[in-house]
Amino acid sequence: MALNRRAFLAAASATALTPLPAAALKQSGGNQDWTWAAGGGGNIPPAGALPDTRWLMPVPARRSFQDRRFPLTEQFTVAVTGYSDGRLERAISRVLAQMNDRTGFGWDIYGRTQSNEATLVVKCGGKGNEIPAMDDDESYTLEVIKTGVQLTANQVVGVIRGLETLSQLIEADSEGPYLPWCSIQDQPRFRWRGLLLDVSRHWEPVDVVKRTLDGMAMVKLNVLHWHLSDDQGFRVECKTYPKLAGMGSDGNFYTHEQVRDVIAYAADRGIRVLPEFDMPGHCTSWLVGYPELGSAPGPFHIARVFGILPNAFNPANQELYPWLDKFFAEMTALFPDKYFHIGGDENRGPQWNVNPEIQRFMREHHLANNAALQTYFNRRIAPLVAKHGKHMVGWEEILNPELPDDVAVEAWLGIPAVNEIARQGHKALLSAGYYLDLMWSAERHYLVDPIPADTPLTPEQQQRVLGGEAAMWGERVNPEEVDSRIWPRLAPIAERFWSPRDVRDINDMYRRMGRISVELEDAGLHHRSNPQRLMSWLSNGADTQPLAVLMAALEPRQGYGWSHSKTVFSPLVYVTYALPPESPLRRELPAMVEQYLADSPRFAARRDDLEDLFASWQEALPGVEALAAQQPMLQEMAPLAADLAECGRIGAQCLDYLAVGQRAPAQWKTQTLAKLTTMAPVQADVRLIVLDPLKGLVIAAAG
Repeated sequence: MALNRRAFLAAASATALTPLPAAALKQSGGNQDWTWAAGGGGNIPPAGALPDTRWLMPVPARRSFQDRRFPLTEQFTVAVTGYSDGRLERAISRVLAQMNDRTGFGWDIYGRTQSNEATLVVKCGGKGNEIPAMDDDESYTLEVIKTGVQLTANQVVGVIRGLETLSQLIEADSEGPYLPWCSIQDQPRFRWRGLLLDVSRHWEPVDVVKRTLDGMAMVKLNVLHWHLSDDQGFRVECKTYPKLAGMGSDGNFYTHEQVRDVIAYAADRGIRVLPEFDMPGHCTSWLVGYPELGSAPGPFHIARVFGILPNAFNPANQELYPWLDKFFAEMTALFPDKYFHIGGDENRGPQWNVNPEIQRFMREHHLANNAALQTYFNRRIAPLVAKHGKHMVGWEEILNPELPDDVAVEAWLGIPAVNEIARQGHKALLSAGYYLDLMWSAERHYLVDPIPADTPLTPEQQQRVLGGEAAMWGERVNPEEVDSRIWPRLAPIAERFWSPRDVRDINDMYRRMGRISVELEDAGLHHRSNPQRLMSWLSNGADTQPLAVLMAALEPRQGYGWSHSKTVFSPLVYVTYALPPESPLRRELPAMVEQYLADSPRFAARRDDLEDLFASWQEALPGVEALAAQQPMLQEMAPLAADLAECGRIGAQCLDYLAVGQRAPAQWKTQTLAKLTTMAPVQADVRLIVLDPLKGLVIAAAG
């Protein structure tokens, strides 16, 4: 039977079987037969060759596979025994719909049978928490044997997690789709596995939030940290203080009904929604409508630029605290989660330093500096949050010896901060190392661990480390770009939070990420399609192939300091926004060069591959120059296309020297390496990623 093109076969074939050099093979465990790398096309190995991670992401805690198959056919039935409710039924229907797409079958996603001979038998012990909570039991067992599939969990949320694993187990060969026989016992390593989504710097509509939740559920994340206020916007309707959203949002905010809809949507997927309202800094949007809360006289305007602004609440104003009490009363009732984030970061207090009232208050209360004043503020608001039944959460700047023990603290500066938070007796979260807006590689994020193997924490202190959160800050994303900045790199981070610490094979991670990326797009994310649309727009309907060749050799600038997106009105329509954060060529080109230089019969085709690649770089230059002449936003690409064409010429020269066994002159080597070095600086918020492998090829050509 022909499979649906959107099925997992498309995902599998998008991940290439690429033999890697000895160093990479050593890292992957010494498998000399094959190792996977993301990108390109290639052959799919037989099922027996797959490692026990299969195509699963995150990898289950314990799993075993047999080299036997359970065929999937048109006849697929589901029985539910034990507890069942609407959330469980909807989860089954969602995942069956995904499996339909991946197999091409037309299963009845709503039909259920009472027969224990059903294809899939779901056994659920009980409902669990009415609202997703940190003590949810997410464990499950999954068995695939000759007679069918059995999924067992203590609570509905465990069924939800197990169903996602079942969906990822689908494989196929010439005989059709099937499930491998397996036994899986799974539970998360960390209880708190989140994504911060900043909707304040750039507004993200409800449909963006929902599709993000869909992706989070697929990789078993369980907390949406919704960053709802900042200098650039206050994004939630507040009936107690209507000018918050009325004057501080440019009309872009969520109504109470929309918030409840998102919370219910998340709950259906076993995801908590943690609201963040930043204070006492990052509060310009609050002060637009309520300037009397500020430390400066105002008037205030919604911030249109990014960075750390001076505006802050006035902690000496005793009317601030009953005002916030009423605000907390409304927002804690709207958001049911037991945790409530108050921000607290990056408040440097310049307005406090020049406000006579605040300085007098600090002297009267023996507050030595601005940090002490913020501690006073935190001590005043923590009981207010607790009064409304919530545990306060804040960034690490709120940490001090006077902080109540039940306050959780999130570290954005590193593992040492997590350790100190736990030592001081607080629940700790790690976001450092998981900032998606920094455009780091998936590998770099993947190797950051909230509790690394060499942790100095005692077992008791380790229990206070709840987990971590990736952070998608919103300065450089809008509804068109946000998916490509989150996915698929969030999937390996989710694995770090869920899977055992020793699951950290980089090559295997990229192999599996290649498939989950396609599955995420198939489920409604736009991280692959939206960049293609932007590239077509930049090309003005002309042939995009020359631009695609250039873009494959580029990655966005890492870190901050971008020349584009300086204000909320900056158009995010330059090439850097159409680039994925990580190009497959970053990993593929070094492997191709090393394999070619290994001079092994296994890699005989690598010369042809490199020759074709270098030729394509040179051939792309006229096309990019022609596009740049017609499209102003592509003009900055012309110099980069010229650099890439020169790289292609240099690469071809290297191949010529190596082909005839003639050592390149020393002067050529020196001049060529110097030329490549001059290309290294970042240009137009992008960087060429082919320079280092080419330098290695130049050195090899010179003997």
